[in-house]
Amino acid sequence: MKLSAFRIRNFRSMVDSKVNHLSSDNITALIGQNESGKTTILEGLHSFSNGIISEDMLRSDSAFPEIACYFEFNDKYLKEYLDLDKIPNGLKKKLEKKTGIWLERKWKTLTKNVFRCSDSELVDFYENLSESHHSRVETIYKNIQQINDETNELRADIKIIEKDKTDLVKETEDLTKRLNKTKRSIDRAKKPDLILLYQNEFEATNKIYIQKKNDLDEILKILNEKQQKLEAYGEKDRLAERFLEIKRNFDAEHENFNKRIEELHYFENLRSKTINPKELELLANNIEYLKTEQEKLQNNFIETQNKLDFIERVTEKVLVGKNTRVAESEVKIELSKQKEFYTLEEIGDVLSKHLPIFEFFEDFSSLLPNRIDLADLFDQNISAEGYKAVNNFLSISGLNSSFFKQENDRILKQRIENLNGEITIDFHEFWSQKIGKQNKIHLNFELEHYNDSIPEKSGKPYLEFWIKDNYERLYPKQRSRGVRWFLSFYLELKSIAMSKQKKVLLIDEPGLSLHAKAQHDVLKVFDNMKNDLQIIYCTHSTQLIDKEKMFRILAVERKEGKGINSQSVILDSKSLKAANNETMMPVHSVFSGHIIKEKSILKARNLIVDNISTFYYLSAFSKLIGNKGEVHYIPSNGVNEIPVMTNLLTGWRTDFSVLLPGTTEGQKVFEELKNSVFINDVDLCKSKLILMKEENIVDLFSKFDFKKYILNKRIGIPEANSEYIEINNLAGNYLASQFATMVDNGEIQQNHLDEQTTSAITKLIALIESSVNI
Repeated sequence: MKLSAFRIRNFRSMVDSKVNHLSSDNITALIGQNESGKTTILEGLHSFSNGIISEDMLRSDSAFPEIACYFEFNDKYLKEYLDLDKIPNGLKKKLEKKTGIWLERKWKTLTKNVFRCSDSELVDFYENLSESHHSRVETIYKNIQQINDETNELRADIKIIEKDKTDLVKETEDLTKRLNKTKRSIDRAKKPDLILLYQNEFEATNKIYIQKKNDLDEILKILNEKQQKLEAYGEKDRLAERFLEIKRNFDAEHENFNKRIEELHYFENLRSKTINPKELELLANNIEYLKTEQEKLQNNFIETQNKLDFIERVTEKVLVGKNTRVAESEVKIELSKQKEFYTLEEIGDVLSKHLPIFEFFEDFSSLLPNRIDLADLFDQNISAEGYKAVNNFLSISGLNSSFFKQENDRILKQRIENLNGEITIDFHEFWSQKIGKQNKIHLNFELEHYNDSIPEKSGKPYLEFWIKDNYERLYPKQRSRGVRWFLSFYLELKSIAMSKQKKVLLIDEPGLSLHAKAQHDVLKVFDNMKNDLQIIYCTHSTQLIDKEKMFRILAVERKEGKGINSQSVILDSKSLKAANNETMMPVHSVFSGHIIKEKSILKARNLIVDNISTFYYLSAFSKLIGNKGEVHYIPSNGVNEIPVMTNLLTGWRTDFSVLLPGTTEGQKVFEELKNSVFINDVDLCKSKLILMKEENIVDLFSKFDFKKYILNKRIGIPEANSEYIEINNLAGNYLASQFATMVDNGEIQQNHLDEQTTSAITKLIALIESSVNI
């Protein structure tokens, strides 16, 4: 799998890098000023790979990093990495022709993160499943709550009715007793008036009795109806009670679990800021205890979550009329099948085994030692000085430690001599520097044995390394820092490339200690290894930028702002137009040097200009106007560097003129050149020094032409053209190169420009031609 793009969020100065694509040829160069965020990108990618961050990688708003990378499968499809039986049916077709995927690492704490597939197609599918599930659960919960509310209301009603029934039964029983008693009294009474009294009492009590009996019958009827309604809910009622009990347990477990996580985060944060040893020990004990408790709570939480998931599914089936036992049986089968499907985290875990290793190349982390004991190689003693570098050296030579176990010393030494020649020839392909005019260094290693001067090692074998030239034979440690760095770098990259192990090599400022020619050799090593590994590097060096491969560049710069509002942004090769001049300085310098190198400076007709932007515009103007003869425009690296250029051309005994902008700096340089170069020769200064009225050559354009041919925008511009470029932090050099390209391609011709622009550039070209004696 090949790293193709990345997105970094909440990491150091990077709030959101957006999606950035790496160079298709496996070499990506990050350019930008110091503190722009170049190293942040390398560290972010490294953290994506190893899952490790530190507190100083967090932004001041304490948001945790989220780093995503897009990987291409080369000649394979995603389905070839995954078990299709573990993919839900609705997703299989989407994966059949998928040739790449996004993977993301998202931190929850400094020590915990989640690695998962974050590809939009897969995430959307799983989220739709989750949303559908949540929607169904909400409906289930609503129905269950309704059932529960209704059954609770019925039970409350039944309870009240039961009490009323009990009261009425007692009252009717009491009334029956009174009627019976009154009847006996009537039977025993002898006097007519007493009989009449009892008869009246009997009739009155009987009336009450009949009313109460009717009330009781009505209540019994209502009670029966309510009980029948309650019984009608049957399994649904019992299931609702069960469901709500499990839901309450789940909510309680969830709350406890989250509280414990918050506690753990608090103490881990506190530990990262504590330096007192006793406090650290106390915090470590607390954290250990909390982790143990958290594990227990997590297990309880997962168990309760599973119970809730189970009861939710069963309830859904019962609500549509299925028997509880049948529903439970069906849900068990469904859940067992679902457990076989990948989660997004499991997809991430499966694919992580196929990812390239992201490795930081650390300067001088493993330099070639003067010597190493064979015993350390045999025992794989990685702590031995130079162990890694020696292993790299041997792997490039095609050897391993077993080679040195054969007993024939003559064969060993002959083979070693041959290898010394082979590895030196290979090294010379990349290291072009010489000591003096012809003398190149040679790499050598020899098999030696300790003598009696070290009794405990006497007779034991060791390897000894030399870096030789025609004058001296020196140990690696006796060579310059630059030679040692390049050798370590060469051994590392060559060994990785030969191992065919998939790696993304992250290099911060390669070759800082190297001469410019040797820095160019670094680029040559990159180009040679690019088919076997990916390289992402930061640089300020013009020697490490290939002018023919601008697609390799990602420009990194800092937006205006303070604190958390100061953010790094990344611009790809198509967006370099928006980069500021400081960011683009290495690129401009490459092209300036190339122009001077390729356009051989003539003995006459040379014009020094202040920058590459002026060079582009003048080259285009000359083509548009049709100059009388060829003028060689030589760009300086800023107006204040023009005196250096004049000294250089004076030393070459070359005739030249100078074009200066009408700025304060331009006027100062005019005075300086008048005094130091042209020795106050008024006539010579008048003919050879041109001080423009305009502060910038782009101000020669009319507002209409500036908007149409430089900005390609229709907007109101009240200020000068050059001020607009500066205020909006536009890449003036890029705008100039675009204009020159369109003129070269015939997309812009003289008759396209209005009269104001044409007149201004015609006058300037005439002045220049006069100055260089055309």
